[in-house]
Amino acid sequence: HLRENGPTFQVVLKPSDPAVAELKLEKREVPSITVSALIDTGASTTAISEKVIKKLRLVVRGTTKVYTSNKESEIRNEYDVALEFDTDTYLPVLRVLDANLQDHNIDCMIGRDVLAHGTLVYDGPRKRVTLTF
Repeated sequence: HLRENGPTFQVVLKPSDPAVAELKLEKREVPSITVSALIDTGASTTAISEKVIKKLRLVVRGTTKVYTSNKESEIRNEYDVALEFDTDTYLPVLRVLDANLQDHNIDCMIGRDVLAHGTLVYDGPRKRVTLTF
């Protein structure tokens, strides 16, 4: 789906499969959230919003330095999630970064780390994006 700000998809995010296994052992609820995700071919790593981090009760797994579009460097927290597209494509463990996405009306930005698993076709005249795995 193309919109004014670029190609978006609905994705389901939840804690990574190892974290889900722990939650199930403890007989605790496994949180999940369906969000709008923007494809960003300029981003090397997928990022999620603070809203997603809180909803999924994610634990920081590390930090990393990233360079923003204005060439500034920032330290970002890293989290492990599982990501599912409505095409039955499922990534059980994906290391993502926190990001301030509220100005973009999205809660996930899909980077090249995810895109590397599939084929992205951007059909401008038809205003359609296809991502297959």
